[in-house]
Amino acid sequence: MNKQSLNAEQLCFSVGRPLPVLLEEIQKSSRNPQLIKAAEQMLEGLRILEKATEIGVYTAIYEILTK
Repeated sequence: MNKQSLNAEQLCFSVGRPLPVLLEEIQKSSRNPQLIKAAEQMLEGLRILEKATEIGVYTAIYEILTK
């Protein structure tokens, strides 16, 4: 029971924090290699998504300006 309440407290503490921050904390604090690798992959995916969003915005602006 004690372990479950600890996890609930940690979850409550984490709510509202940006996902990249939480993933970086997992990478630094976890002892589970699979969890560390998953957090790394999720961070990479987030960065790619951010880049794609930026490119999409720039492409849309370019198309509007060139019409």
